[in-house]
Amino acid sequence: MRFSLRKDLINHRDINVIDFHNGQDVNFIINVYSDSNQTALQVLRNNTRNIGIMIIMTGDFNIRDSD
Repeated sequence: MRFSLRKDLINHRDINVIDFHNGQDVNFIINVYSDSNQTALQVLRNNTRNIGIMIIMTGDFNIRDSD
């Protein structure tokens, strides 16, 4: 396996995209911290087409339920 930090896909201070190669397959792990304005989530929403098969997304999303 080979791992790479992919700032070329999403370059944001609160988002880390890591890809790993397992033979011919490329998969992604994403770690996200989204501030109270949900800035990182907006960046993700606008860049989902750049990301292939995502295995896991983790982080502190700070999404509040209105209820």
